[in-house]
Amino acid sequence: MYPRFSILIPMRTRVTVRIAPLAFCLLASPSFVRAQAAVRPVWPDEGPLTWAPRPTSAEITADDLRTRLYQFADDSMRGRRVGELGNFKGTEYIAREFQRLGLRPAGENGTYFQILPYGPTGFDSATVRFTVGRTTLSPARDWIPITPSAANGYAARTQLDNVQTVFAGVWGDASVTLDPARFRGKVAVFFDASSSAPAGRGGGSGAGGRATFVRCDELPNRFGAQAVVALEEVNRAASGGRGAAGGGRGRGGRGGGGTATPPAYVAAGVAGVLIVGLDQMSPNARVAGFGGRMGMRPATIPGANSTVAGATISRAAAQRIFGRPVTQLTVGATGQPVSGAWNYEWKLSPHPARNVIAVLPGSDPARAHEYVLVGAHPDHVGMVNTPVDHDSLRAVNYVTRRQGANDPTCQPTADQQRQIDSIIARARSIRAPRRDSVNNGADDDGSGTVVMLEIAERFATERPARSIVFISHQGEEAGLLGSRYFTANPTIPLASIVAAHNMDMVGKGRVWQVKYGGPSSVQMLGSRRLSREFGDIIDSVNAVRDEVMAIDRTWDVPANPLNRFCRSDQVAYVNHDVPVTYFSLGYSLDYHQATDDPQYIDYDHSARLGRFIHDVMMAIAMRRDRPAIAGPDPSYPRC
Repeated sequence: MYPRFSILIPMRTRVTVRIAPLAFCLLASPSFVRAQAAVRPVWPDEGPLTWAPRPTSAEITADDLRTRLYQFADDSMRGRRVGELGNFKGTEYIAREFQRLGLRPAGENGTYFQILPYGPTGFDSATVRFTVGRTTLSPARDWIPITPSAANGYAARTQLDNVQTVFAGVWGDASVTLDPARFRGKVAVFFDASSSAPAGRGGGSGAGGRATFVRCDELPNRFGAQAVVALEEVNRAASGGRGAAGGGRGRGGRGGGGTATPPAYVAAGVAGVLIVGLDQMSPNARVAGFGGRMGMRPATIPGANSTVAGATISRAAAQRIFGRPVTQLTVGATGQPVSGAWNYEWKLSPHPARNVIAVLPGSDPARAHEYVLVGAHPDHVGMVNTPVDHDSLRAVNYVTRRQGANDPTCQPTADQQRQIDSIIARARSIRAPRRDSVNNGADDDGSGTVVMLEIAERFATERPARSIVFISHQGEEAGLLGSRYFTANPTIPLASIVAAHNMDMVGKGRVWQVKYGGPSSVQMLGSRRLSREFGDIIDSVNAVRDEVMAIDRTWDVPANPLNRFCRSDQVAYVNHDVPVTYFSLGYSLDYHQATDDPQYIDYDHSARLGRFIHDVMMAIAMRRDRPAIAGPDPSYPRC
């Protein structure tokens, strides 16, 4: 990771939003504006750090987009992660804009919102308790509960009342037999021998635990769809035609996924298991043990039918139980009784995850029951765990990772390092350092969200024959949650949606940023997957416009490079037989990086694309017949 530098001024300036929930402080004195204008930019795509908001108009313009996005992707939104306050503020803003434009609510219970059953599954650190004799142990410092799973057999709901403890030996030692006569109804205490390793010895790779990276010049070209297709074909051939093996990522405290011991302690009839292994866990890992995993409400809670309590404890806690260090214990040694209670459960997020849905009713009674839909997603990925240096990070990605997080991290060559150092040196000659920790998500997908609002403001002054649906799909970054939930629980009949348009990352696309980029470029996927006529309509609209778009279809191929089509909200509509087209200006060096900020957006390009999508939607809304559905194209993979 590289430190991050400030641009223009040491701290980002807030702007006052016309929508109440997003209230920021505005510094826009004439001298301040002149000072900003006098500062040289570091990057060729760099615009002003701040933008004073101004009234928007019915026209889809670059300045309207600036007014919206500098607010929506501000630092105060803290990356708009689903289930968090910044995301909640964002959906409030979208709903208030829909209301201001006079659009009808199309969510639940007469509102603009459709609330997703999304929230944390975990333990509540405020209500858990664990005592040794009459001494209460401190959560995170002395102990943490173990996340239950089908593999470990621990209980979701735990209640221990003055239960005898017995030392059971080394965790994972297959030679230890748990005699039911000795352990039934007791709490078995194991020592995790791996926790006796000196701090800092584990978890790294290479000398001293330092990470190692492949050299950048050893990596194959991945820039553009055709390069990715060629690379993926080589990888498939090297693996004998098989896809890459996917490794699942488990979750849980120590002992959460062991394979040898769970049957033994369950068969022995123990009331609980304590594993002495907390000391080597980092403070963050200890807190995370209570934090819970965010997600949709599970159908079942792991451990709901189990009665075995599970927790990880510190050496100090173990010594309090047995009266001497755990290394001096022998199997069968008894300790003080313990009591405790903790529950592993799901609950709704305090900042609800919400789709935001509005409708402009159609003007033709014969066609108003049919809908043309446009959507984008409001969420991004939240905060950076370790603050980064803006210009240094961007310099590295500019030289070595042209598609941001889609490209692997690599070790620069000597020539690449000279380029990086030169860019950083120039940045330091222009502005002071600034560390930052916000993934602002200006392009992904703040850009799609504000273009959708501009399209809505344009339609609000018009009279399309069919109704227009505007939807903000929540939780795309967490697994396409909002679009899947909406199509499974539609607030309007899915069969009445004649065509859907999804926008994701519509803020970049410059000629040096993406393959086949340029001021009128657009990457388009899916327009003929269900309805060949849908694709024909788009092409015919483009052919007669004054602003002709350069449509790039290189990503819309059966090979599906980077699994591109399956990574955004259009998937849910295809899977429900709704014709849909995915519009994007492409991945850039800022993709899923802390540098995805509003000052790097190509607002003229975004506005041009917004006008194009509006015109396509209007053409479909005014046609006599809806686009005919020919059925799925079998040459394309299903998502």
